[in-house]
Amino acid sequence: MAQKQGVADAAAHSSAIDRRDFLKAAGAGVTATGLTGYVGYQGNPTLEVWLSYYTEGKTKRQYTDQLVKQYQNQSNTQINVTGVPYTDVVTEFQSARAAGNVPHLVEVMTRPGILAGGAGMVVNDLWQSSSLADKTSDKIMNGHRVWGAQSTGKQGNLVTFPLGFRPYFTAWRTDWLQQANIDPSEVNHEAGSLHWRDDMPGIYDKLKQTQMGQRQDSFPDTTGMKQSDEEYLSLYIPQHGGSMSGVVDLKGQNATIDSQAARNAIKMQFEYINRGYFHQNSINHGDEESTTLHWSGQVACNHIQDSTDLWGDYLEEQGQAMRNGQYTWGLPMNAGTKAALAWLPALGFIGDAFNNQREQDAAVKFIEWWIGDSDRAVQNAKNLGFVPVAPAQIKNENFFGQSEMHTEFWRGACLKTLNQFDPAVIPAVPGANAITYDIPRGMHQQIAQQLQQGTGLDQAVNQATSQAATEINRLLQRNQ
Repeated sequence: MAQKQGVADAAAHSSAIDRRDFLKAAGAGVTATGLTGYVGYQGNPTLEVWLSYYTEGKTKRQYTDQLVKQYQNQSNTQINVTGVPYTDVVTEFQSARAAGNVPHLVEVMTRPGILAGGAGMVVNDLWQSSSLADKTSDKIMNGHRVWGAQSTGKQGNLVTFPLGFRPYFTAWRTDWLQQANIDPSEVNHEAGSLHWRDDMPGIYDKLKQTQMGQRQDSFPDTTGMKQSDEEYLSLYIPQHGGSMSGVVDLKGQNATIDSQAARNAIKMQFEYINRGYFHQNSINHGDEESTTLHWSGQVACNHIQDSTDLWGDYLEEQGQAMRNGQYTWGLPMNAGTKAALAWLPALGFIGDAFNNQREQDAAVKFIEWWIGDSDRAVQNAKNLGFVPVAPAQIKNENFFGQSEMHTEFWRGACLKTLNQFDPAVIPAVPGANAITYDIPRGMHQQIAQQLQQGTGLDQAVNQATSQAATEINRLLQRNQ
């Protein structure tokens, strides 16, 4: 477990620097000085950085611009930020790599596959020489190690530095809970994590019997994971005991979708739609559609949004409701595990972009400055919805306990998720877009078609997952 935040902060300007120098003298920087094009410590470095979240709204963009400007004034390092939407980053990166004009750092979260095939630089030495290594929760770094193993083929490798943590947890409408005579403490962070099979059917049945539950097109919950969303298989499969990267194993070498855990996850979704627990059109709902249904009172629970959206978007669009306690926040539901999907906003290091050790050091110092300082961790939470990488920052900083809303959201749901759950991650392997979009879409369509023709659910799921596994393995073998 990482050191206490107070101790790490007190030593940030002394022991952390000594530690970095020691590690580099011991070999962390030796190999780097042999990089092609290494020219020594001449001039101030310039870093090209791609940020996808930068394109998600005015508030995030303006905050980031202020942040970068402040760092540039302090460090004399030039940071050039380019906003590339998540949906476009793979195509844009492929074009940049073909042209030999790649950025130094790329934000990865829903598209970690861009670091596969040799694009991502192994940064274990840089990480160990960073002050962040003494602060960041092991829970967060476990997900980054999965990415490193998948994108490089070697267990234990890291290719990314964390920017924060974006856990998925539940948001409940308290007005609907009240009608069902369900105390919020039965479903929110005070209750702990609810079990999909043992706990949720009884809760959903009570919600269905209320006045709000009897309205047309109203449902207790929604899967929020349409058949083509990358979140879907990376969320439910780990919760049912499957691979922490959903459709593939932790090394990214073989499909795991043709397994009992995966089949249980897929069957649950269809079963809960049939039982009226999930919205009848859930398979075609994305997270935005589910959130709109939640705000309008058509669903009682939204379990598929992450902290950025649940904090930032809800506070912006549902501010009065948030402050009046019309939502209560719970831990991720599970199916016998302590696994849950968490976006891991991170900066991946692109090997072809770095010409010398000084550029690498500048990248590390920038991330340390941005993430490691407690004051900036609070600002990141306020403006970006990023959960700080060190649990002690949530415990110690006043912002996270300013009001009942803050305490319940940050010190309740976020802190418990950060401490108790292992983050499942979207695969970081070649062809990950097909694995998490195209193949699941075809699989779901096949299941739906077979059900319409009278095939039983077990048979339909077994056939479809077997075919999906064959397609995934063929893709993995082709791209290796």
